[in-house]
Amino acid sequence: MKLTREEKIALINKKANSIDTDAKWMQIAKWNEEHADALEDYMIIALRISSTLKEKGMTQKKLATQLGVTPQALTRIMKGRQNLTLNKVRQIEKVLDISIMKIGKIEERQKQVRAKMIPVEVHYNHSKTAFGGDINTLKPSSRRERNKSIANLRVAS
Repeated sequence: MKLTREEKIALINKKANSIDTDAKWMQIAKWNEEHADALEDYMIIALRISSTLKEKGMTQKKLATQLGVTPQALTRIMKGRQNLTLNKVRQIEKVLDISIMKIGKIEERQKQVRAKMIPVEVHYNHSKTAFGGDINTLKPSSRRERNKSIANLRVAS
């Protein structure tokens, strides 16, 4: 049976307007949209690995062997489709002798220093420490004693 022109248009419109939300391509598109930032990072890592392999004249198969992964797993990494752990990133960095990512570490000057505050009476011509130079008074005191010594401080005006 031959369809009329109107029936053909109606059939095309029906197929064009129906969206199967369970379709595989729809799930992939949604996942890609939700993980766009991570996918960009994976691609940057993949490009860095690829350029290093070219510089060193190394094959992906040799890299896969050194990393202890299958060539298929390395292919997923190179396509930016593999979720990498920090351990795997560090392993890649070590094998290729490159830096893929940098995590800021606390430098010596950034370490917090805990200091004990010593109450001081301030005068115009001289300063006198509240503990009178006796180191034994620096031992931890109760909160009440600390508040009392702070309340007795005077600042020259």
